Amino acid sequence: MRRNDVLDLLAGKGNYVDDIPYKGYFGVFVRSPYPHARILKIDTEEVIRKGGLVFTAKDLYFSKGEKGENEGSALLTLPLAFNKVRYEGEPIALIIAEDPYKAQDLADLVNIDYEVLQPVSNVKEALKNEVLVFEELKTNVVYEKTLEYGTIPFGDKELDLDLYWSRSSGNPIETFGAIVYPDGTVYSNAQAPKFLAEEISKTSGRKVKLVPLRAGGSFGSKFSLAPYISVLVQASAKFNVPIKWIETRTEHLKASNSSGPERTFKIKVYYEENGLITGLDFTVFEDIGASLYNGQAFKPSGILAGPYKIRNIRYSAKLIATNKNPPGAFRGAGTPPHTWALERIMDTLAEELGISKSDIRKKNFIDSFPYEAPYTLYDSGDPNRLLSLALERTDLWNLREKGYGIGLACSTDPSTPSGTEGVKMEVRNGKVVVKVGYSPEGQGNEHTAVKLVSQFLGIPAELVTVETIDSDSSPPSFGPGGSRMAVFMAGAIKGAVEELVKVISQRIRKEYGEEVEFSNGYFITKNGDRLHISKFDGTEVTYTFNHQGKYRFTAYPFACDIAVVKVDRETGLIKPVKLIVYIDPGTPIDEELVKEQVIGGSAIGVSLALYEAYKYGKQGELLTTSLIDYGLPSALDLPEFEINIVPTPSPYTPLGAKGIGEIPVGVAAAAITSAVEDLTGKKIRSVPIDKEILYTG
Repeated sequence: MRRNDVLDLLAGKGNYVDDIPYKGYFGVFVRSPYPHARILKIDTEEVIRKGGLVFTAKDLYFSKGEKGENEGSALLTLPLAFNKVRYEGEPIALIIAEDPYKAQDLADLVNIDYEVLQPVSNVKEALKNEVLVFEELKTNVVYEKTLEYGTIPFGDKELDLDLYWSRSSGNPIETFGAIVYPDGTVYSNAQAPKFLAEEISKTSGRKVKLVPLRAGGSFGSKFSLAPYISVLVQASAKFNVPIKWIETRTEHLKASNSSGPERTFKIKVYYEENGLITGLDFTVFEDIGASLYNGQAFKPSGILAGPYKIRNIRYSAKLIATNKNPPGAFRGAGTPPHTWALERIMDTLAEELGISKSDIRKKNFIDSFPYEAPYTLYDSGDPNRLLSLALERTDLWNLREKGYGIGLACSTDPSTPSGTEGVKMEVRNGKVVVKVGYSPEGQGNEHTAVKLVSQFLGIPAELVTVETIDSDSSPPSFGPGGSRMAVFMAGAIKGAVEELVKVISQRIRKEYGEEVEFSNGYFITKNGDRLHISKFDGTEVTYTFNHQGKYRFTAYPFACDIAVVKVDRETGLIKPVKLIVYIDPGTPIDEELVKEQVIGGSAIGVSLALYEAYKYGKQGELLTTSLIDYGLPSALDLPEFEINIVPTPSPYTPLGAKGIGEIPVGVAAAAITSAVEDLTGKKIRSVPIDKEILYTG
């Protein structure tokens, strides 16, 4: 079915937060120029004298959030700095004025006296505990946890591996934005508005109603709007004025609280001479910036051994505070670095034993499903088949003879965390209207809803439409996140359709006094009357789909990637040429949507392997304050993508589907890394890959 949900976007009619008609005040945040400093005095007299409104941490109500299974940074620190700043760009005050230019001019007049402190710029410095990000903790290790399964097999052969995955940014094409009103109504591109409205209401002490708007991308980053909305809501109420705030790109890079994970691995691999891995011992140091908790280091608990049947595992993670922009829940929310690390293990061990990259994987693959690992239950899959299909591509492997590097990587990823998702469904003006409680982000969920309702009811897609509803009106809803919508959208839609048919059937029985059957959009009575569903205006149902698995995650997609790279003759740098993906999404609801999502996620993986990274100066200052500095690639920097769908239906989901929004990232990064290693003969232990690797000894 053709995607109609993007037609308005292509025509420039997306109706994003900055497009909403608005009359009111505008907000600008005053931010720290230093990564670490004490605030001695904040002078706002001139701002107030010139008519500006000022909101600082002294005006805040803040009830601390709780640590949970969320992959983002929990609301554990004040959303405005008080007495001390802990990262460059940290918001200190909100300046409010009648137009955005005046607000910016007034913000420049705020005079703050600082006592500059030595910044903690990396994990190595942090572990010395000579300078503390949070003095009250007396350590920069703010949280640690160890997971153990089986017994580490001391006595087997051992391999040590040190790896590093760099900090990155989700960089949605549309930055954060919100329009807030004194009564607590908020129009925003925030992700999971129902969930965030409840969280913000708790921490801010004010009832918040979030109205979801189309978001120009998110993949986790726009969960991190919560602290900003908390400040805006309280300021709007205090001054009794509406406030509009739109984040700049530099603000996003400096202080979005949504950067991707920065992870240092120390890994010990235990194995037998034939290549069978008998144990994995991970020590992970997660740089979580100026925050007290972030869950991305623990999402790998759902794929500790990836697609491999390794049962003796120890995974010890330490969360380390530094003076950096806190991380959020960027695409994959912590699993891409783990996938990349597992595949580095496989390639390194293959080289150590002198066997092929494919043989080491075959030796260790999970080979029967369902497979209960010590830490999760893998529902279905066939990684051997995906690998076999990849190995059959002689057209690619033969390119090695022409000077290309060829890389291989395989993976799985946890999708469909236990939870709920609700929808409302109404017959109105001759159409079936699906009402969802989350912001459209571009993944095609509205298209999926239309397609499923059309299929389930047997009516033309033209008779189905999708609307968003505010957090007060919405049934329980989380929306996209955790690769869950292929399951939760399908379950919620299926249940709502069945409920709608049931309610209308009961109404007809009551009116006609006889049984009725439903088929292809029509309710058919015993006497042959055919009543089309579109005629029952005003009928509305609510359905909440509940999905609870034995473990946190239920459905596991699998993938195998082949990457092809070469040396670019013009620049002398490594150029990705092709990325071929074999992926098992379970039963695909829409194959074209699957391919779109896999291409998008794979592009991020390629980019993280070759281009993107936060960079810091000697004093902890951020050097990557624009997209050019940061290294965001253009389309010309990316390879040709080929996506091949190889389904094994899940026995545990409504339609057999699995979520695939996040799996492409880590496996693509791993395949590219493998290909560069193949091309250069250099051992690669960190990403993004050093651009000078071709010229170093």
